[in-house]
This record gives sequence, C-alpha cells and structure tokens, in this order.
Amino acid sequence: MVVRKRKTTRLKQLGERTHGHGDTKNRRGSGNRGGRGRAGSHKHKFSKYYMTFGIKNRQHAAPQGKALNLEQVSEHLAEWIRKGKVIQTDGMWILDGKKVGIGKILGSGTAPSDLRIKRIMVTEKARQKIEESDGEIEEGPNTKGGETKVADPSAGDGGP
Repeated sequence: MVVRKRKTTRLKQLGERTHGHGDTKNRRGSGNRGGRGRAGSHKHKFSKYYMTFGIKNRQHAAPQGKALNLEQVSEHLAEWIRKGKVIQTDGMWILDGKKVGIGKILGSGTAPSDLRIKRIMVTEKARQKIEESDGEIEEGPNTKGGETKVADPSAGDGGP
C-alpha cells in the first residue's frame, strides 16, 4: 500500500510573504492577540457570553451539625426544653437535630430516659444506650450513623 503524503500548509505558503499570518505586525509578540485569557472581555473582546466578568464564584462547605456525647445531651436537655427546642408528646421528649443543631450523637455517658430522636445520626454504642433507657430513634436517611445496613447476600431470595 502506498502512503501518499500531503503537503502541509507551511509548505504551501513558503513562497508567500507572510506565510498565512496576515500583516507583518501580526507576528510580533503577544500584543496581537489582545491579552491573555479573558483579558479585555469587558472591552475589546466583549461577548454576550462573558457575563461573569468580575464575579468570583466560591463553593462553601455544607454546614455540618455538631457531634455531642450522650452526657452533653443530658446537660443541655433542660436548656433546650426551656427554649422550646425540645417538646414533650405522649410522655416522650422529642429531640429534633435540625432545631437543636446536632448532627451526630456519640456514645459516651448515659442516655436520658424517654427520649425520641429525629434527624440525627447515632453511633451504635449510643443507639444501644438510648434503647436501653426506653428511648426511640426514628429511622431516616440521617440516622443510620456512618454505616448503611446491607442485606446478607448469602441468605438468598428463595428463588431457583
């Protein structure tokens, strides 16, 4: 098979005075391109697509709730009740993580009795202590701690 080589643009323009680069001034330095990057985007290189001129978009981390031990929750419980952030219904104190500003409950200390927890991640140790003290944890996307419970793959689904 014969490979035929094409003449490059450079070879075609060897006889030309400017080699396809316009006026002789257009080859001098970077002054011809009108600046680097988006320089002049609000002046000589204006475009309707450059409307973000002068705006700096910064990403901020999503606010995370505090992590408190059960001991600290017990200490703050009276204050939260006084402020109305923890409400009693059906004989149980409802502790809502969004209202109180808690993201996670850790297992150090003793759990207050009759506590229902909503929208807070709970460690396994804290979960055991809360359930032992007749408390409840409402399951949701934010209450599973760091782990997700996966079904045992060896159990099978009973199919053939």
